[in-house]
Amino acid sequence: MCSIIIVTYNGLDVTRQTLESYQAALSLDEQNDYEMIVVDNDSQDGVADMVESRFPQVHRIRNSQNMGFSKANNIGFRASQGNYLLFSNPDVTISGETLPTIVARMEQDPSVGACTPYLKLVRTGTMDWGAHRGFPTPWAAFTYFTGLASLARHSRLLSRVFGQYHLLDRDLAHAHEVDVIRGGFFFVRRHVFMQAGGWDESYFMYGEDIDLCYQIKRLGHRIMFYPEATVFHHHGMTTGLKRHSQHASSVPPEAQRKAYDAFYDAMKVFYDKNYQTMYNPVFRWLLFLAIDAKRKLGMRKRVV
Repeated sequence: MCSIIIVTYNGLDVTRQTLESYQAALSLDEQNDYEMIVVDNDSQDGVADMVESRFPQVHRIRNSQNMGFSKANNIGFRASQGNYLLFSNPDVTISGETLPTIVARMEQDPSVGACTPYLKLVRTGTMDWGAHRGFPTPWAAFTYFTGLASLARHSRLLSRVFGQYHLLDRDLAHAHEVDVIRGGFFFVRRHVFMQAGGWDESYFMYGEDIDLCYQIKRLGHRIMFYPEATVFHHHGMTTGLKRHSQHASSVPPEAQRKAYDAFYDAMKVFYDKNYQTMYNPVFRWLLFLAIDAKRKLGMRKRVV
């Protein structure tokens, strides 16, 4: 069985579309069993009521407050039964072939602990590079945030050096191993998820997917990108922080600010947990100074 766990926080219309997409896709799959669990983080726009009235087959959990992405997903996990887990955002569209293809791939290769399909951004038609990443080493982060990675994008040789943040040297037409996949569509074996410790609740939102992938790979499991399965991702509709979807998002300013701060706080949490002992304390001070500077520079537009 595959347990599909979706955390909601407002975004009524896009959540309804996502659940309709899952409902249609799962009805076409006669080979695999699924359960759907929606964990609502105290939405104020009627999402939980909509799920209850329109999707009675979905197991619903209502939190009394916004507990964040990691904690809410862990709550959903504890209510699940599947040997496979799919942690999905409420702003995706799948086809009838998406999940059967992924399940078949996972059944064929037990060395794979987690995987992602090809995530395509709905509003631009381009790759969602957040689902195809390397680990954020200081070098990878430096080349990405300074724009050096973009300059090297059209050269595979240069991308191996300057494009490590998004693994720009990889061939997207063929399956291959990656370091980090997006928490918004995170397919993982149950026992691997448990071995890795689940979602780290030190992260309110953002960064928890990088951390979970880091723990999974430390355990010796592979993380794969399977481009033959495609998922369309609206991206940013429930945070209001993405330029391509910000105008269509109905996220209130206070929630947008909280998500914005969580994005930059997550970088510090990840570094202190996983990299702190690898580098000089002076480097940590300089890195955190750069993170805070970038946070302040983007404060007005709140785009990440």
